[in-house]
Amino acid sequence: MTRIAIALALALVAACGGSGGKRNLKTTGPRVAPKLDPVKPQARREFEAALRALRLGGPEAIETARARFEAAVEIDGKLWEGWHDLGVLRAQDGDDDGAVAAFDRSLSINPAHAPTRLARAESQRRLGKVKEARADYETTMRETAEDDPLRRDAAARLASLLRDAKNYEGAVDVLRETLRVSGANARVYIELCNIYMAQGRDDLAVLVIGRAIELDPKEPSAYNSLALLYLRQGKAQEAFDRFDYATSLDPSYIDARFNKASVLLDAGDYARAKQELETILQKAPEDWAAHVALGVAWRGLKENANAKKKFELVVDKAPRRSRARGDALWNLAVLKSDFLEDTAGAKGDLERFLQDAGTAHPKRQAAEQKRKELGI
Repeated sequence: MTRIAIALALALVAACGGSGGKRNLKTTGPRVAPKLDPVKPQARREFEAALRALRLGGPEAIETARARFEAAVEIDGKLWEGWHDLGVLRAQDGDDDGAVAAFDRSLSINPAHAPTRLARAESQRRLGKVKEARADYETTMRETAEDDPLRRDAAARLASLLRDAKNYEGAVDVLRETLRVSGANARVYIELCNIYMAQGRDDLAVLVIGRAIELDPKEPSAYNSLALLYLRQGKAQEAFDRFDYATSLDPSYIDARFNKASVLLDAGDYARAKQELETILQKAPEDWAAHVALGVAWRGLKENANAKKKFELVVDKAPRRSRARGDALWNLAVLKSDFLEDTAGAKGDLERFLQDAGTAHPKRQAAEQKRKELGI
């Protein structure tokens, strides 16, 4: 998993004022922020109360802030900061449809705010709206200054989008142009490493990830990519150490924590893997891959009832054609056939897997073999 978090984009906006010089609407690209009307006083109070709730923290902080932001934009629908912050909270809660709607409203009022556009791109991407996400990445790059960190982030995310589509040449071109106009940057080199790994060019991947760490030795995603390189080389302990170090740099960095849990599962350390996966799900309750992995951990701990519930949850909630749902169906079939002696149930889950999972699913061949064993 290589989901680079865009901290600059998924950040709350604290400014709240009017057009009379009170709003700090700095832009670094050619698009200029429009002249905005003063914020209604009651909306300002609700907005500031939301930020105050988040600063104070506590178990009810997020819900309180969300309610306050909603009240603020209800009072003053032109409060772009309120819409942006509402979108951030929705995205963090896994509600990407709601996040896109909020970001749309924010950009309709203040189209010059590049972090909102990049945040919208991330939500669109998670929704599978690749064309829309790409357009937002490209607009962000075009409308921010060459030395703006947000431009580099947008370039790295655009390159990763192209990598997912196996357009490696296009992805490398984006990053090389970014290095040319914006200078050396750790995130750009990290994405280059990921592209070279996807191409099987591990020698180049080693070189660029070393450069990334040299530029920013505290960037957790660099150690995540280095760990993935070690895994490819069969160096499981070295990989685990790098995943662990990445999570120590940023405990909220889900990718490294998931990969760390995967190494633990492969090593048969189900109890520690369970702990890591439960931490992920506290932060990202709709991370269906983590739910499947937690089901595997439960199965390894011989808690088959809990494992079955996890797999069934993913089958019920995850998108039908998603990789995670296919993984859940496969694991349900294995659980029922090999651990629960429920051959009829295993046959049904296996049939659903073969119908729903794509031909490229990594368990497809194993599923066909399992089908023969079960006499389907």
